[in-house]
Amino acid sequence: MSRRRFYVPRDCIHGSIALLPPDQTHHLRNVLRLKAGDAVELFDGEGSAYAGLVEGFDGQVRIASLKRLESSTDSGRSLILVQALLKSDKFEWVLQKATELGVREIMPVETQFCNVSLKGSKVRARLERWNRIALEAAKQCGRATVPQVHAPLHLTELLRRFVTSNSSKILFCEKASLRWDATVQVHDNAILCIGPEGGWHPGEVEAAAQAGFGAFNLGPRILRAETAALAALVLVQFQTGDQAGREG
Repeated sequence: MSRRRFYVPRDCIHGSIALLPPDQTHHLRNVLRLKAGDAVELFDGEGSAYAGLVEGFDGQVRIASLKRLESSTDSGRSLILVQALLKSDKFEWVLQKATELGVREIMPVETQFCNVSLKGSKVRARLERWNRIALEAAKQCGRATVPQVHAPLHLTELLRRFVTSNSSKILFCEKASLRWDATVQVHDNAILCIGPEGGWHPGEVEAAAQAGFGAFNLGPRILRAETAALAALVLVQFQTGDQAGREG
C-alpha cells in the first residue's frame, strides 16, 4: 500500500488537476511532509484512480499532471454484507475488514437478539463515523471505490427490499442443517447475512427463507459474529473467483 495515496471527491478533479480536501491536505503537509514535485496517487471513491505531482503549496494543495491508473484491486463481484448490529468496536472492525475484502455495500440490521440499538442523532453520528472508517480502509487497501454504508434497518424491512432480488441470498446460521461447501452455487452478485452475538431467532430464519435466503452453517465450531462475517466473505469470494485471481 502506498502511503502517498489520497482521497479526492470526483467534483474536485478538473481535467489534469485535482484539489485536495482540507483533511487530505493536512495529512499530506503535516503528517507525510510531502513537497512540491513529489509523486502521489489519488482515488475518487467511485472507481477512478490517478497518479500526479504535488504543486501549489500557497493555499489549497493541488495535484497536477494527472494520469489515470488502471485499478485492478476492486472486485468484479457485487457482494452485499448484511451485518446485525454489534458493539461499536466489533462492528467497526467488521466494517474495516469487509472493506479490505472488497464488499460493495454494508447494511447494518437490527434483529431480535441484537444488544445494540441506534436511534435519532446517534444514527447520524455513527453513520458518519462508519463512512470515515470505510474510506480510510479503502485508501489503505488500494481500492478505487468506497463501499456504501447504509443506515441501520430492521430485518423485516431489509428482507422486504430483497424479496425480488435475483442475487444469491445466503443467511449464515450456526443451527442451519446445511453446511457450506464447494458445491453451493453462488452468483457474482450475492447478499450475505450475518447474525448478532445472540444468533438468529427461529422466526427470523423462517422469514429469511420466505424471502428466498438459503441458510447454511460454517462448520462445527461456534464463531463470534465478527469472525463469521469475514469467514463467510472469504469463502464466497474464493468460490466466485475473487480471491483466486482478479480475472476469476
